[in-house]
Amino acid sequence: MNLDQYYQAFFGLLGEIKGVSHAKDIEIGYLSSNEFVRLYGLLLAKLSDEDLKAVADRLKATKYFNVVIQGQVAAMNLEAKDRGLAWRI
Repeated sequence: MNLDQYYQAFFGLLGEIKGVSHAKDIEIGYLSSNEFVRLYGLLLAKLSDEDLKAVADRLKATKYFNVVIQGQVAAMNLEAKDRGLAWRI
């Protein structure tokens, strides 16, 4: 998967849900934070190491921090760890 395909898939995922929640009782249309991390991790696994680092750098530079970004950071760090990469966000 290249970066264009990644961004298309990521925004497609976001377009299918109303939001991500840490709550135990999830409303219809929302994902639990654990499920979001899992689904996002599946996207990251399809990226090359170089593209993964590019996405990580872009994510690291964000000024915002919400549940979706928390999930992205968690999935990114898990993927980097699984690949044996030295960096973390």
